[in-house]
Amino acid sequence: MKFSKTTSYALKILDFMARDHRKQFSTTDLHKELKIPRPYLRRVMTSLSKSGFIRGTRGRSGGFILRRKANRIFIADIIDAVEGLDMLERCIIGFEECPFEGVCAMHDSWQAARAGILKVLKITSLADLRK
Repeated sequence: MKFSKTTSYALKILDFMARDHRKQFSTTDLHKELKIPRPYLRRVMTSLSKSGFIRGTRGRSGGFILRRKANRIFIADIIDAVEGLDMLERCIIGFEECPFEGVCAMHDSWQAARAGILKVLKITSLADLRK
């Protein structure tokens, strides 16, 4: 499975911050270290903040800090925060809606695979990615 650029950036940011979960990181630090374009970085940080993964502090000595430990941050929650889990609801062939009378031959197989993928994403934490 390939994640979108937004999800990949969110994973990268949270993984980097989790390495020193007590440290506060500025967007400048994150931009320099992770090479994420500033406008994109700000947008992802806003989503992560609104979803409760990080807490931001304004001002000269401001920055962002993780609100949860890596073992309490699940991949499904990150995806949901930055782009929504409906990305898994899309047709595997790429149709907006099914053009066939009933459903295509892939429909039932994809539903089962999608359920399995979602289950894995819901139980896999950010800490698990480092093992």
